[in-house]
Amino acid sequence: MLKVCILGYGGIARAHRKGYEILENAGAPVELVALCDIDPKQFEKEIAINQGAAGENRAKVLRTYTDLEEMLQKEQPDIIDICLPTYLHFEYASMLLKKGYHVQCEKPMCRNSKECEQLLKIAEESGKQLMVGMCLRFDAFYLALKKLIDEAPFGKVQTAHFERLSSLPRWGFDGWFHDYERAGGVALDMHIHDVDIIRFLFGEPEKVSARTIDSKVKCTTINSSFVYPDKLVSAIGDWGQSNNSKFKSYYHVNFEHATVIMEGGVITVYPDEEEPYALDIETGSHMAEESGFFARCILGEQENLKNKPCDAAKTVAMVERLMESAEQGGAYLEV
Repeated sequence: MLKVCILGYGGIARAHRKGYEILENAGAPVELVALCDIDPKQFEKEIAINQGAAGENRAKVLRTYTDLEEMLQKEQPDIIDICLPTYLHFEYASMLLKKGYHVQCEKPMCRNSKECEQLLKIAEESGKQLMVGMCLRFDAFYLALKKLIDEAPFGKVQTAHFERLSSLPRWGFDGWFHDYERAGGVALDMHIHDVDIIRFLFGEPEKVSARTIDSKVKCTTINSSFVYPDKLVSAIGDWGQSNNSKFKSYYHVNFEHATVIMEGGVITVYPDEEEPYALDIETGSHMAEESGFFARCILGEQENLKNKPCDAAKTVAMVERLMESAEQGGAYLEV
């Protein structure tokens, strides 16, 4: 049984906790045993992030700590799940790997690609495993799309568009989401999911381009284009929605012989020669899938070919390239 401790108990940590509870109930060989946050009030708060409250089950009492070293000494965990703000990822992931712990870290891997490259080297030298939470690689709605792309029942993809929309985050320690130097704007915090899944689905583009708007904070909204030789791919990340609007994720993909749209938790297929229908998929918790996958990798049951840390680093580098394009007025840049 692998023991896990969560470091940082803000909004996303609630979703991680719920994932571990699902795994434990399913008999997986991984157990969440403790939480750590510098603010003891975090353990009692209800925090609604852009996707709504995580709704974690508090029936199981977890030990809580405000001192990391105390938690490490008393709990002797195998895995530390880092749910700290972005600008702290490199500091704590590198330190914990050097101390001999496996590390599962929330996205993005680090604040910039230089830190990512350093962390990759530290992980390799440590002999411990590192995985970054690029969770759409474990999401049933995106895996269903990948299957349609790979098996091509409707032919090749001609165009694809992805969206991830929400209001400006109003949670977060010391307002860090609103500080571009610490968070990287919507590009590095939320749009990164679609940048990563585009790479996962279609491989590396030849060039990228982006335009941004700084309406509420620096990089409130980003509109990105990804150049492939045989298809048009675009994505929008937006924190500019009304405070009362709901989070939305969406994709619209035109194949040669069908259009496939994911919206409102449903994938609808519109074939050229048949009536539209909802794609039958088995949904679940991508957080549970992600954490369970990492546990199986650590136990040697499988190799991590699906969500390698070097891929997470490449996605950060591509976001940086998009921001360079935006600073140049949307210029098309090679990647």
